[in-house]
Amino acid sequence: MKITLLKSFLLLGAFMCLSLAEAQTVSGTVSDANGPLPGASVVVKGTTNGTQTDFDGNYTLNDVAADAVITFSYIGFSTQEISVSGQTTIDVVLQEDANELDEVVVVGYGTQSRRTTVGAVESVKSEEFNKGVIVNPQQLIQGKTAGVQISATNGEPGSAVNVRIRGTASVRSNNNPLYVVDGVPLSGSTTSPGTQGGSSTDNNGGGDSDIGQGSSLDPLSFLNPNDIASIDILKDASATAIYGSRGANGVVLITTKSGKSGKGVLEFSSTMSVGWIGNRIDLLSRDQFLSAQNTISGGSFVDSGANTDTYETIFRTSFTQNYNLSYGGGNENGNYRISFGYQDQEGEVEDSTFDRLTARINASQRFFDGKLKLDTQATISNIESQRTPISDNPNARGDLLSAAYGFAPDQSLFEDDINAGGLGGFYQPSAERRNPLALLELTRSTSSTLRALISVGAQYNFTDNLSFKTTIGLDKSTSSGNSAQSRLFKSGPTENIGRVQLNEFDLTNTTWESYFTYNKDIGDDVLNMTLGHSYQEFTRETIFIEGANFETTDLFLMVNNIARAQDFAANTTGETDELQSFFFRSNYSLNGKFNFSGTIRIDGSSRFGVNNKYGTFGALGASWELSEEDWFPDVFDRFKFRAAYGVTGNQEGLGSNQYTQRERFGTVNAAGNPATTGIVAFQNDDLKWEENEQINVGVDFAILDNKISGSLEYYNRTTTDFLLQIQSAQPADQPFFFQNVDGDIVNKGVELSLNAAVVETEDFSWNFNFNIGYNDNMLKNYSGPDIQAGAINGPGLTGAFAQQLSNDQPLFSFYVRDWQGLDADGNNIFANNAVQSFIGESALPDVTLGITQNFNYKNWDMSLFFNGLFGQSIYSNDRNAFSTIGNLSQGRNVFASTLPFVGVENPFNPAEVSSRFLEDGSFLRLQNVTIGHNFDLSENSIFSSLRIFANAQNLFVITDYSGQDPEVSTPRTLNNVPSLGIDLTAYPRPTTISFGFNASF
Repeated sequence: MKITLLKSFLLLGAFMCLSLAEAQTVSGTVSDANGPLPGASVVVKGTTNGTQTDFDGNYTLNDVAADAVITFSYIGFSTQEISVSGQTTIDVVLQEDANELDEVVVVGYGTQSRRTTVGAVESVKSEEFNKGVIVNPQQLIQGKTAGVQISATNGEPGSAVNVRIRGTASVRSNNNPLYVVDGVPLSGSTTSPGTQGGSSTDNNGGGDSDIGQGSSLDPLSFLNPNDIASIDILKDASATAIYGSRGANGVVLITTKSGKSGKGVLEFSSTMSVGWIGNRIDLLSRDQFLSAQNTISGGSFVDSGANTDTYETIFRTSFTQNYNLSYGGGNENGNYRISFGYQDQEGEVEDSTFDRLTARINASQRFFDGKLKLDTQATISNIESQRTPISDNPNARGDLLSAAYGFAPDQSLFEDDINAGGLGGFYQPSAERRNPLALLELTRSTSSTLRALISVGAQYNFTDNLSFKTTIGLDKSTSSGNSAQSRLFKSGPTENIGRVQLNEFDLTNTTWESYFTYNKDIGDDVLNMTLGHSYQEFTRETIFIEGANFETTDLFLMVNNIARAQDFAANTTGETDELQSFFFRSNYSLNGKFNFSGTIRIDGSSRFGVNNKYGTFGALGASWELSEEDWFPDVFDRFKFRAAYGVTGNQEGLGSNQYTQRERFGTVNAAGNPATTGIVAFQNDDLKWEENEQINVGVDFAILDNKISGSLEYYNRTTTDFLLQIQSAQPADQPFFFQNVDGDIVNKGVELSLNAAVVETEDFSWNFNFNIGYNDNMLKNYSGPDIQAGAINGPGLTGAFAQQLSNDQPLFSFYVRDWQGLDADGNNIFANNAVQSFIGESALPDVTLGITQNFNYKNWDMSLFFNGLFGQSIYSNDRNAFSTIGNLSQGRNVFASTLPFVGVENPFNPAEVSSRFLEDGSFLRLQNVTIGHNFDLSENSIFSSLRIFANAQNLFVITDYSGQDPEVSTPRTLNNVPSLGIDLTAYPRPTTISFGFNASF
């Protein structure tokens, strides 16, 4: 018995020794082409024995069998499996996987593999962003995706950017998409302080409120573009339905940069830029002006003797400086990134500036073996801006550019008798015309906006399949603005009294969203479901104070001591909107070939009455990976067919409480005049959501070993029950009321995107990206009244309009007299008995185009970016106001293009709205050129990376348009219908040259 036991122990000991002899320790380094990869996963295949690489990419694995296989993986790189085969040191260099990098896209409430998407989703990464002087995040992706039109309304620093995804689908709303930043939906409202329309302090005939005060700031201008990692665009109903009524115009998902696993990285970048107006308006010179005046007057014109160039008076060369500093890092349980940014930008028009200071933190941490994840993001931004007297609603007297264009070059800007004109030494030609230098010196408009976007989230993984996430977000902004006008500034035939307007605008957007996510692998199939709830509250409060009749002429004292005014008026407003939503989405991937998606969302809004407070929206979609089928042609590396249908809603463009009856209560203004009382809105419980129905069919493809890839899509998008503000039958207590009207706004089009690796060698590469979109817009089945739109301004143009909303016409169609030229007596000749009519032209482009070319040679790189719009028309209100002989005969300067009409056109021709001033607005612009160099650094360098670059923006434009820029558009709202494609003294876009560097430590 003892011998048997002894043999057993000897055999067990021998087995244990043999096992110990076969187990070993393996160590090494994991890196990529640029160096060590911290946080890479190293796991013995088929076991739970694994680790992650440290800050220097090193790893150590114990108890590894001699015949084991080790798996090395890292996000964005191809996974490698290596047999140990007795080795104790294994070093691995992972290769980037382009397909892996592009595989995951951000969608609403999560991410999704691009292979399984059924909707139209575009993703633009930070390395693909546009470069140069970038103020607003939308400019980063201009021209990068098919069917997405991004254009600045003007060139003023920080001014609003319009984004149109697959056309214009609403009359009342601004048609901009929903913006979501790190999962927090924004309100989309401007945070700029506004000004009150009209003046209540004018009790003695002096003063006016027509002085321009600059453009509103873009709602996204608080974000530092350098903090953005990627921007994903959801274009069709299948992709946007998860956002319900807020996704009718598309969704733009902005993901900010976060820290990466490994040791902390310090990054610093700086850019210096210079800008100028490259395409100036050609006005008559002094000699041309005098010659033209003498021709018109028969030689009796009296020369005032000066030689004034007002263009040089108001424009300048601008300078911009931009600095960014960040520090980030992390480990397997969390990451962090802190950043600071500062941008100081001068405008090309005197006295226009934009200063932005931002601070941001992103942090996340896992607890309880990764089951609980807490994350927070916070952005604090302060913007200080000075706006020039150029207004979205300018007129011949109160707009800086109008004053400059029309100022006679033989007149002096200064008055010989300092008291004669009442302008403190500035000459004023007449009561209706302003001195541009006086506008700059005797008026001011500034604003300050402090904004905080903060979110805190928690995610708990109950099992490997089921998780719950809740996020609370706060978007809070406080803006203050002031505008002042010295009493030295003459207004009309009387002395001014001096005026100050102080405005404060507080916007609070609170969001609380919670949802469950369930993921389950069922054999080769994958099921994903999301069920959630969203609540948003939007609160807006404004304070307006106006003071008039100041004795002092010091603008600073007037603004900071409004108590010196003798007359006052004030007003406050406050309103709150609420939106509550329930949503569900299910995605099913069958066998890796077929993908199905279904979404439903129920929205309830306080903007509607009890009959239609809640709306139900949803979408269905499917895709088929044809290239996975054995019978499909091998020429395709990938070919996926997609189809989707969905309905979303829209409540934008409808203000708060428009369905309720509201009354104006009696008040007395500073002049002692009682305000009007009575009902200003009637009860309408039948107001309901606009509905946007969309069909999308597309294919994604790749050929030649994925060297050429792209997508081709067709969509048909129809808006029904659209909201209009209809004019009331008079007499009535209110001039307008909101109503859903019968009619269909139809947008249908085709989009094509192509990406090609044209050349790929060890030292040189050339990549070509091309996207083009065609869109056809039409108003169909509309039985409502024809509504005039597109207000036109200028001498003799009071009440004029150039657009009309009518059935079987595109939105923003031009409705003008058809000009045929001049008769023998110089009189205008119009077709159709000089009656305004449609002439087949619209401000909407038919085609959008973007072309990007990237070249790399060793450590040098170069990129070229072109963008273009084709098929749209522009009404040059500038020419209508500043290029007729009638204006010249009244002593105003005009555009040089007027010279051929001198002595030919009758100076008494009225300034009528006609096709004479309607032009083709198509253009192709070289938007961006960048050249950069990455330095080879020694191991002892203080830098981890160092890059220098030069950039040029807006180098040239190929266009037939005679104005300064075919892309700008002045808002000319009339009858509460917005306009597009009207150019009136818009702040011009500059050409800029930039130099900078990026460094990491």
